[in-house]
Amino acid sequence: MTDLRHPDGTSWFADKATIQRIVAAQNERMGFIPDPTATAEKAQEMILALGIRPQDNIFSCGIIAARDEE
Repeated sequence: MTDLRHPDGTSWFADKATIQRIVAAQNERMGFIPDPTATAEKAQEMILALGIRPQDNIFSCGIIAARDEE
């Protein structure tokens, strides 16, 4: 098995439980409530309902163009 520690014996990876607590605290301070049922399709529907066309957004154009490359 591969040894996943620094030469000084500490872990290369952060403690995920600590990071999760920090993110949860930040979300609470911002009033952000994660939606466990969120999907990319729902986000696209919401964007279209607002009248935003992905092809008009410069960032989306880059993503769409990259998808078409083969």
